[in-house]
Amino acid sequence: MMEKTELTLYLGGTRSGKSARAEAQALRTGGPVLYVATAEARPDDPSMHERIRRHRDRRPPHWSTLECPLHLAKRISLMFPAFFLEAAASVSPEQPPESGVGSSPKDAGEAAQERPTILIDCVTLWVSNILFALPEPEDLTAFETAVRTEVNALLALMERSNCRWILVSGETGLGGIASDRISRNYCDGLGLANQLIAASARKVFLVVAGCSLVLAE
Repeated sequence: MMEKTELTLYLGGTRSGKSARAEAQALRTGGPVLYVATAEARPDDPSMHERIRRHRDRRPPHWSTLECPLHLAKRISLMFPAFFLEAAASVSPEQPPESGVGSSPKDAGEAAQERPTILIDCVTLWVSNILFALPEPEDLTAFETAVRTEVNALLALMERSNCRWILVSGETGLGGIASDRISRNYCDGLGLANQLIAASARKVFLVVAGCSLVLAE
């Protein structure tokens, strides 16, 4: 059986503490961290601006941040090519790498500590952005196809990376069925994304009231 990508998924409801848990794990790695924020605040949504500000204030200043509402795999690979194996293979041994990753021989412990961690927060908003980028959000088939395309592209990128990955996502499927079609489509699409990601993850946690429960390990 092929070894799974070093991927951890944190699931939870709103204000469950899932983001804080994910950030704490990223901080413990001791290496460089790229924080990928998928939120996109509209000018007429002050509460979302405030939520984004709180997340920014909580992140360590030395972390890199990429604000990316859509096409995560493409944007991450273009902005940080040295994180991925194909880019690293194109650098000759005499040529110093751009990011410092693998710049000199290290013992195993130090090399592991310096591996980059990519934290994506969150899948919930990413899937929402995918839905509302469609010409017809009511078309469930088109939406699920778009979700599969974006998620599978990200999972393929993970497989050729030298990074740790931490993803945060909401679990919206514990309540009743939504009354309107777009909301139902969204819940179906998010559930699909979560299942695809969890199937590739080494560890999956459900966070409730700041406490985490291991779902898969």
